[in-house]
Amino acid sequence: MEQKDNFISLLSDTTFKYMFKNEEYRPFFERLIKLTTNIDIKEYELYDNEINSGSKGRDYRLDILLKKDKDFIIIEMNSSVDTRSILKNRQYLYSIAGGGLAKGEDFKKMHTILININNASYKENRNAITVGYDLINEEYKDVIDDLKIYDIYLASLDKIHYNGSNEKETYLALFRAKSFEEMKEISGDNKEALRIVEELERLSDDDEFRTYYDAEEMQRKLVNSARLDGYDAGYDNGIIKGKEEGAKERELSIAKNLLSIGLSKENIMKATGLNSQEIDNL
Repeated sequence: MEQKDNFISLLSDTTFKYMFKNEEYRPFFERLIKLTTNIDIKEYELYDNEINSGSKGRDYRLDILLKKDKDFIIIEMNSSVDTRSILKNRQYLYSIAGGGLAKGEDFKKMHTILININNASYKENRNAITVGYDLINEEYKDVIDDLKIYDIYLASLDKIHYNGSNEKETYLALFRAKSFEEMKEISGDNKEALRIVEELERLSDDDEFRTYYDAEEMQRKLVNSARLDGYDAGYDNGIIKGKEEGAKERELSIAKNLLSIGLSKENIMKATGLNSQEIDNL
C-alpha cells in the first residue's frame, strides 16, 4: 500500500516521542518494551520533564530519557540506520553514563541502558527481533555491568496480523505500516493497538502537530537527497563537533569519566570525537 498524504507514521521521531510522552498512550509503549527486552519501565519517570524548554516544537523532539534513582534508560527511534545514527546514539549513551561519574576514582554507579528501535534487519539473522549486548572492558576483557544496549529490529515484521497471541509482533508491525487502513488490518481486534491508530488519525488533522511532523519529513528527504548526491550538508541530527561553546571541554570531561570505568580508547574516540593523542594526554 502506498502512503497517503495525510498519513502519520509511528516511525517518525516526532510522532514516537509525542505518543510516548502522552500518559494516555504510554501503556502501549511500556508493554512493547517489556515484550521486547523484558525491562519494566513503569516505575521510571521521564527525565526531560526537568528540562522542558517550554517550546512545543523542541519538546516534541526531546530525547526519551527515563530515570529511576541512579538508573537511566534511553529510547531511540531510528527510521534509518547508518553509521552516523549508531555513533550518535552511542555518544548519547556514554554522555549519560559519564555524566553520573565524579572526578577521581570515586564515582556514582549509573546503570544506563540504550534501547534502539531500528527500521532495519539484523545483519547476522534477518528474522531476529531483539538483540541485546554488553560493552566489554578491552583491557581486562570483562563486561562493564553498568552499560547495556538493546537493538529492536522491525524489518522482519511485514505482513503481520494480530491473532490473539502475537502481541509483540503486532505492536512492532504498526511502525512499518504505510496507511491507517494497513494499521487497522494489523491491529485486528487488539484494543490497545487500535487506540494508537485512532490517535494517529486525530493527529493527521491537527494542523499544529502536522507542522512539526512535516518539518521532520522534509528534513529527512533533504538528508537522503544530500547523501545520494554524495554530499553531507550538515542536515543530520548528529552533533556538529566544535560548533558549540565549550564542546571540547565537555568531551574531555566525558572521556575522563569513561576511562575511569575501563571503556576502550577506541570506543571513547567514537563517543567523543577526540583523537588518540588527546585521550592519551588524559
